[in-house]
Order: sequence, then C-alpha cells, then structure tokens
Amino acid sequence: MSLSANSRMRIIRAVALEADTFYDDAKKLGELAARSLGQNKRSQATGLESIANSSQKVSDVFDYVKLRTARQKEWQKDNLGKELITDLEKLAPKRDRICADLHIEGQTFEGRLIHQEVYILLIRAFVSQFAAQYEYALSISEKQS
Repeated sequence: MSLSANSRMRIIRAVALEADTFYDDAKKLGELAARSLGQNKRSQATGLESIANSSQKVSDVFDYVKLRTARQKEWQKDNLGKELITDLEKLAPKRDRICADLHIEGQTFEGRLIHQEVYILLIRAFVSQFAAQYEYALSISEKQS
C-alpha cells in the first residue's frame, strides 16, 4: 500500500476526530465490562487490546470477542460480548464516511486495503477507550470497597 505521508496523516487525523464521537459508547461499555468481568478477567481486556493492536484483520478482533463470549460466562453477562460486537460493527459506517470524505474509493484492491486499515484504526481507538474505561471503573470500585 503506497500512501503518501500527507494521505496517511489525513487518515490518522480523521480517525482521531471520529474516535471522539464514540467515546461515550466506549465509556458505557467499559463500565459494563467492569461489572461483568470484574477484577479477575483483566487479562481478557488486555488480550483484546493486544489483538486489536497487532492484527491487520478486522475479523481477528471479532473472532476474539465471539470466542470469549462463547466460552466465558462473564462475557455473556449483561450481553457484554454482544454489545461489544454491535459497537464494533457500528464503526463500519464511520469508516465509510471517513473514506468518502477523503475520496478513497473501495472498488480497487488498493482502496479496499485502505478501507480495511481505516476500520482497524477505528477498532483500535474504540478498544483503547473501552479498556481505559474498564480499568478506571475497576479502580473506582476498588476505592469504594
């Protein structure tokens, strides 16, 4: 993928601006995760962050959440896993809007790669906000205990 430095910077800035629009959703989900997962499942939130930050495939992140939801009752509690999947799916139209605003068409191979990169950047931003709120909510509940 051969993006100019200027084009890459425009994508990064557009994703950062968009990330601020879904902060409240990530916050609510992070608080739900603190209630559902509790203290003993911190490694699963860290694992989600690790997958999101290292993967080039959106499906890897979805698969991680689906596996956790299928195997761990804590991810099923209060529909945490299902809600997370829904929120991650809501990022696809945001990806489309960013790409349209930047005049990146998805019909070519190069365009599809950029669309996927924008989507994974949005997912990383959401997961980062989610994990931060999860940790914060846990720290607040620890102090209240």
